[in-house]
Amino acid sequence: MLKRRPEPLYLAAIALFIFITLLTGILNNAGWIHTIDQQVIAAVTQFHPVTFKPLLILITSLGNPASLVLLTMAFAVVLLLKRYRYAALFAASMGALMSLVNVGIKYWVRRPRPFIADPQIRALVHAGGFSFPSGHSSGTMIFYGTMILLAWALIKRQSAKWLITCLASGMILLTGYSRIFVRVHYPTDVFAGFSLGFALLMVSWWYFSPYLTKAIRQDNVTKNVCPSTTLWAASDYFCACTSRTAC
Repeated sequence: MLKRRPEPLYLAAIALFIFITLLTGILNNAGWIHTIDQQVIAAVTQFHPVTFKPLLILITSLGNPASLVLLTMAFAVVLLLKRYRYAALFAASMGALMSLVNVGIKYWVRRPRPFIADPQIRALVHAGGFSFPSGHSSGTMIFYGTMILLAWALIKRQSAKWLITCLASGMILLTGYSRIFVRVHYPTDVFAGFSLGFALLMVSWWYFSPYLTKAIRQDNVTKNVCPSTTLWAASDYFCACTSRTAC
């Protein structure tokens, strides 16, 4: 019988609660939603380095659906070449599922983008469709979050695990920041995208991790390696981060 640890579901429940809170606030046009958006936008506007503009536009373009599809396919191919079939399936299926969920919610909520709601706002990049939730934020959370989980599950060197974790986390945060910077999303769109993507990532990890454990055990049958220990280090990393404000 496949053994699943409950910690990913706890984290998913917290993230889903945040998403539902934001969703409820937007559907009801709550005042606190506008307060959060205004305060974060003011902070982003105050810290608005012109020299970083090309970099942030590049980062936001890497979060485009087409870019994420190519990156996910390349990542899945690498995993397949390394004979991590379940890991490749996990990576590929996550992106497809997130896209369907995100599009469905966008057309249900139908929140206009900032430059549509206020014609005086000039977007720095082209963006179509609706605003809530941010597909770039949820997509990068899924893609780079998957990289972090698999790094802690499959890589032995601690330095490599932390390097991937830091770089991937940086890309997640910078993508969210860039969507506000280029004026195509409200901050609450970004926060909702992050929370929705993280919730789906944790639920999927809870389901797939036993299969990955079994596959790694088969690959290391002749080695003195404990696959369940390395695999669950990924979940333990996220759990530790939620319990420390410094993370």
